Amino acid sequence: MKDRSTLINWIEKFSEARVLTIGDVMLDRFVYGQVSRISPEAPVPVLRSERTDLVLGGAGNVVRNLCAMGSCVSFVSVVGADSYGRLISDMLLDLGIRSNLIVEQTRSTTVKTRFIAGQQQVLRVDEETTYWLGETAREEVLQRIRDVIDDCDIILLSDYRKGLLCQEIIRSTIEFAKASGKSVLVDPKGVDFTRYQGASVLTPNAKELHEATLLPVDGDVAVINAARALIHTCNVEAILATRGSEGLSLIRAAGDITHLRAEAREVFDVSGAGDTVIAVLAAAVGAGAPLAEAAELANVAAGIVVGKVGTAVVHPRELIQALHHQKLSSAEAKVLPLESALETIGRWRRQGYQVGFTNGVFDLLHHGHLSLLLQASQICDRLIVGLNSDLSVRRLTGEEPLQHETTRSAILASLELVDIVVIFHEDTPMRLLDALRPDVLIKGANYRIEEVIGGDLVRHYGGEVILADVADIYTTNSTIAHMTKGIF
Repeated sequence: MKDRSTLINWIEKFSEARVLTIGDVMLDRFVYGQVSRISPEAPVPVLRSERTDLVLGGAGNVVRNLCAMGSCVSFVSVVGADSYGRLISDMLLDLGIRSNLIVEQTRSTTVKTRFIAGQQQVLRVDEETTYWLGETAREEVLQRIRDVIDDCDIILLSDYRKGLLCQEIIRSTIEFAKASGKSVLVDPKGVDFTRYQGASVLTPNAKELHEATLLPVDGDVAVINAARALIHTCNVEAILATRGSEGLSLIRAAGDITHLRAEAREVFDVSGAGDTVIAVLAAAVGAGAPLAEAAELANVAAGIVVGKVGTAVVHPRELIQALHHQKLSSAEAKVLPLESALETIGRWRRQGYQVGFTNGVFDLLHHGHLSLLLQASQICDRLIVGLNSDLSVRRLTGEEPLQHETTRSAILASLELVDIVVIFHEDTPMRLLDALRPDVLIKGANYRIEEVIGGDLVRHYGGEVILADVADIYTTNSTIAHMTKGIF
């Protein structure tokens, strides 16, 4: 079996990739709430809204994935002269994306609003303009592309058929790219793929491949035949067909064929998976990876992103863990940044697990610590430990911890009792608690309930605060004192 850990070399070079993304940006709006009754006005459920999340969608999700992987991104797209267009501009700015947003006065910015009760989507409302850009806007888009194309290694077209990627812009972009010796990757839409004539790689899903060729796509042989037909009619170098549970198939004009079987362990949401596939493909090719290895990385990323809900992204750490998990200790895999921890917790909650939280410095792990962690793990299904960073400890105590935060986190994560360790740099875990929203906050009985930091917050959103009955209270200082007296 191939040692796929060699692919990690390309992940570490993602930051060297300079990707020009051109495509239809949109705003994905998620309204979360609960349904407890039927409207008296009509036989429809009444959603009591609890929160609203806004994320970049469409080609915006492609650039979010590229940014998450550390690549340098230039982005050309179009929005309307409205508040949603301005919001998208601000969101891109927050990501540090070099954006070239064209504002077309007559256009409405595309917004997709999903209403979700619990984990079930009950309604989607689309606000959009889908007619082709006017002549003035087309010229402006082409000029922006000319301005930035020399500073990029690879061009990515993300076509959502919302009016940006008309025939003229697609043809001109491919000509610009060929003139400078750069590859063009296309996530296509529609049934006439000849509009992408001369591109390097097309990444249709199985349904799109069938509709574009009118050929069957059931099974490897059928996919190969359909892809070869598309390569011939569109004069492209390769087709990377995304096939859902069947994985990916890379068919090249030169005759090479690679089937990559799906790697997803849990599938919660396939929306946006195509965005992740082409983003990882572009980052890898832009970093210098051969197409077959780039496709393999894209397949691994697809297996990760479908385990998430909504318009999600994949991070390099997740790819690395998936690629060489046989060499990565389970302890290392449990020390997570906050964003990754939130994704894991979301998956736990969808599985019905109760999430608990405790926190501390945990310097020189002793019996008191173990007693607290044991009881905490018995109270909940999954236990998160918030760990004060070295900087935080220095501010709180005026002294250096005896053990570096890397050592303290690794020791905690090596315990079977602990499911996630998140290091925080503030003096208190309040920001962490507000983000994680655990079902249960657990502290030792040496605290009074009113002294527990974050207790009011947890109770306010309906969580519970529990004091663990730690029989013998040890501290790091008392442990050191015992050691210096030769007791141990």
